[in-house]
Amino acid sequence: MPEVPVAYPNDETTAEVIASRLRAAGIAARVDRGLFGTGQVSAHGQMTVFVNEEESARARKLVGTTRRRSVHSVAILRLAVAFALGALLVGIVAIAAAVAAQ
Repeated sequence: MPEVPVAYPNDETTAEVIASRLRAAGIAARVDRGLFGTGQVSAHGQMTVFVNEEESARARKLVGTTRRRSVHSVAILRLAVAFALGALLVGIVAIAAAVAAQ
């Protein structure tokens, strides 16, 4: 079952309280600490509370959050990946041509 995010608290304590509230209501919840878990960044903006997709509507109602709309278009991301792969290919061809010219 895929997981979906239902809350984006700014600190670990709030994330655990939200997850605990969801678990008390019988909804399996998991806190993802993002890069904060590596100790590289502060917790601000890194916490996400996940639940199973089928329970997401109920979880959002309990927590009082709404579904976030994706900021990035999948088409734009695909275009960026294609551009990066094309640039990589051009670089490889240029290196091969430089080596062959010697």
